[in-house]
Amino acid sequence: MPASRALGEGTGRDLLLLLSFSALLFTVALGARDLWNPNEPLYGRAVVEMSRSGDWSLPTFNGRVFDEKPILYFWLALVASALRGTVDEWSLRLPSALAGVVGVALVYRLVRPYAGRSRARLAALAFATTEIVFWSARSVQMDLLLAVTTLGVVLAVSRVIDHGASPVRGAGLAGLAAGLGVLAKGPLGVVCPVLALAAYCAVRPGGARDVASAARARGVWAAGLASFALVACPWFLWLALRGDADVLHELLLHQNVTRFVAAWDHARPWWYYLVYLWIDMAPWALLLPLAVGLRRASPDALRLDRLAAAWLISTVVFFSLSSSKRSPYLLPAAPAVAILASAPIERWLARALDPHRKRALEVLVGLAGATLAACGALLAIRGIERYPSLVAPGRAVAVLLVAGGLAVALLATAPLRRPRAAASVLAATLVALYLLAAIWVLPAADSFKSARPFCERLTGTVPAASSLRSYRPWKWRASYVYYADRAIPPIESAQELERYWAEPEEVFLLVERDRLDEVQRVLGPLEPRIDRAVGGNAVYLFSNRPSKPPGSP
Repeated sequence: MPASRALGEGTGRDLLLLLSFSALLFTVALGARDLWNPNEPLYGRAVVEMSRSGDWSLPTFNGRVFDEKPILYFWLALVASALRGTVDEWSLRLPSALAGVVGVALVYRLVRPYAGRSRARLAALAFATTEIVFWSARSVQMDLLLAVTTLGVVLAVSRVIDHGASPVRGAGLAGLAAGLGVLAKGPLGVVCPVLALAAYCAVRPGGARDVASAARARGVWAAGLASFALVACPWFLWLALRGDADVLHELLLHQNVTRFVAAWDHARPWWYYLVYLWIDMAPWALLLPLAVGLRRASPDALRLDRLAAAWLISTVVFFSLSSSKRSPYLLPAAPAVAILASAPIERWLARALDPHRKRALEVLVGLAGATLAACGALLAIRGIERYPSLVAPGRAVAVLLVAGGLAVALLATAPLRRPRAAASVLAATLVALYLLAAIWVLPAADSFKSARPFCERLTGTVPAASSLRSYRPWKWRASYVYYADRAIPPIESAQELERYWAEPEEVFLLVERDRLDEVQRVLGPLEPRIDRAVGGNAVYLFSNRPSKPPGSP
């Protein structure tokens, strides 16, 4: 069936509602929270320096080339900042928010011709409300871009092999999406969709034959390679022509191949994703077991679930083989989780789920409601007095969790047993929790998570003309540079520190807690001018001149 006919009526209205909902979910209070360590201030400062220098060729931090990530996110943030007239938290996060909105639309368009409007809507809503998708859409990071470009390639190719779309057009769109993926995250922009599609061909009857048949169509390879090259290659070619071979090596080999086989950070055991899949893809990953062996409504729906299962399993296996593991790396599998979870939900709401799965799902939903209520009660009883700024929003969250959780638990189980009402209340509670976090909870956490309060005091203490340096920081530690809005060169050795401290004029030194003992072994006991906890760390500002007591001339 041609893809255009397969979409059917109502698609425009569904997409309008889904785009409106996801735009609200991902953009409301988008700039209310400060940039938090470790990466948000780094990417933000790179955009600031690129914007001020007018050089969009490579991101820099503290005047040093930042060559660990490709350029796409920085370009998108620069465009957003130019349109807004300033670089701030909102404009820096806008590319992620828009990626989330686009991802919701693409999930709908992928599912619709396979399984109909109802399931397409459910899958799109599940994707939007997956915990890691929501968080990533409101953060300055590149992984959601990779997830969406992977989704774009899978959508384009699946339209060809399963719905009879034009192979040339499909190849062109797939090449475009893969090219954007490479600009966003390097070689993974090709690896992730190829793995998903290769795994699908392995489990789909006639999959390899249909792909080979489409690949033999005239102009397919030209369309795919041309669109990919036009998007992905110019920037890398530009770097090569400029002689930036070291940058290319870092971007393409060190940050991908070396990190994969011999990680220098984020080293985790092989089973890491077998645990964090259920946490990061909550709450919908909990429904994945119910999708196994589920009777499908049609052969097309069966193909969709084979595609999603192959996509999910191949992604988890691939990243589990890497020695470096972080939760966002698994984001390319988020659409597959949402698609698989939507199958039992749709059958449950239609009262067509087999008795065993129906009871299991009702138990799961009831337990989810009870867990939410228990968490809310625990929050209300114990509170979070350790962080005074979170007391009021914490109470609001507690009330929401108790009320919503109890309602879900009662509606999901006997004697009420109203699945549609339970599902609606669960979804409403989840969305309300996300929005409450975005509008109130997360901004309130700035008081102890953000470097801004410390930097405001620093700016009032250190004259603009005075020297300010930091002692052996992580080379990309950017929160102080971003919020102080000044370069803070590093000191890399004890000898250099001694020479700096002996300067005749007043100089200032920034030290994080893990380097404090080392500094005091060199300079002796020091009384900080300013000290403050920032997240799980602490930072100190010292001067080589004793501070004057209050009121002294």
